[in-house]
Amino acid sequence: MLLSAALLYLIARVCRPAPAAWHSGHSRSAILLIVATACAWSAFGGGSHFLYANPDWEIRDAVLGDLAQLDWPVHYLAADGAPLILRSAIGYFLPPALFGKIFGLAHLDLAVYLWTTAGVLIFLLLLPLPGRAGWRLGIGLLLVVFFSGMDIVGVLIATEALPIFPLRLEWWVPLSYPSLTGQLLWAPNHALAGWIAALLCFRHRQGREFLRVASAMLPLTLIWTPFAVIGLLPFVVLGAINSIRKFGWRSVPWDAAIAATVVSLPLLLFLTIDVGHIESAVPTVPTAGARYALQAVSLHSYLLFVGCEFLFLAMVIAPHLRAARAEFWLAVGLLLALPLLRFGPTNDLGLRLSTIPLVILLVICLQTLLAPGQGSSRSTLWIAGLFLVIGAHTAFNEFWRAVVFPHWRPDYRQTLADRQGGQPAAHYVGHLGASPLQRLLKPLPAAPRIDPQ
Repeated sequence: MLLSAALLYLIARVCRPAPAAWHSGHSRSAILLIVATACAWSAFGGGSHFLYANPDWEIRDAVLGDLAQLDWPVHYLAADGAPLILRSAIGYFLPPALFGKIFGLAHLDLAVYLWTTAGVLIFLLLLPLPGRAGWRLGIGLLLVVFFSGMDIVGVLIATEALPIFPLRLEWWVPLSYPSLTGQLLWAPNHALAGWIAALLCFRHRQGREFLRVASAMLPLTLIWTPFAVIGLLPFVVLGAINSIRKFGWRSVPWDAAIAATVVSLPLLLFLTIDVGHIESAVPTVPTAGARYALQAVSLHSYLLFVGCEFLFLAMVIAPHLRAARAEFWLAVGLLLALPLLRFGPTNDLGLRLSTIPLVILLVICLQTLLAPGQGSSRSTLWIAGLFLVIGAHTAFNEFWRAVVFPHWRPDYRQTLADRQGGQPAAHYVGHLGASPLQRLLKPLPAAPRIDPQ
């Protein structure tokens, strides 16, 4: 009850000063085009299972099925009888899981599609896209959907061979910054929260309300994915410094900050249950991809990676920045630094933390390339456009694979333990043990015992 009250207060504290009526700057025809784009883009996502779903969805379907069918908090019993709590970031799955609890599993994939479409639509409406339907809006939407680094160039240089379509392009060195489409098709549970939070942070960075928005945004994002919160922190700190310089210490919403702390602490305790065992856990089925992501990277590979992924495009855009220079260079600096940090079997830091600065880079590209009166920078338009067209191969490849690979139906009745060979991975579950949450959670009912193989 205390957590719910603090959450409601946070939302009310942010929305209270805003006017009662909300108006969109888009025309009706523009909104229709944006809605159609959101629906079509989301249809390729693995959770809908309309088309081919990438292999990661076998695990995500199991998590969703367990949330929909098992008692909360979802848990499993290890061979020694100790409870293993499902303590992954599950925010994305909660609304579809609630739908499954109420209406059953028959249309759970449709619920995932509608929920994903809603998130994509919010993201598109928050972007600085033209407000009227026309060629500028069409090009802007295409830029968003196909926004990616020049992976195909990286493949050609690194391997000295043509890529095999439609296999993935994004792991041509043991590093990867996934395209927006790659993020949506493979991991919307991580991507959508980061996309929306990054845009909210960027849109309100100059306003008096920034600290209130940040106070509500961080704990609300935390249950979706802690990676998004970590990625947001540098931009929140930058925005907070600018806000205090501009409006003074009186603008700091201490009551909202306290409420945010009250909301965040239980979530942090939940997400960090037995977190120390993540690194020492041995994967049930070690994969070549997991080993590849942790291989050493040479200086040549690093320079080739950052150049093809974002740096060439950033250098073309940089001389024409009209605003948000600090945010732009912060994003570039983070993207340069992330390859130096390696964590997780598939280098999760690079995969997830790159989302926020990539979205900031996308926003600045849209503002620079689609701004009225940009005719004086035709060379910028042509060169940046060339980089973006080359990069579009990555998203096209993701769409192509979704269409041509065999479609498979989800099986929500297989538990996470079943999917992972009888032993759920440590980054999904943890022993409740001596966690302070043990006293706050309701008594755990019986769960199927997990026998080691």
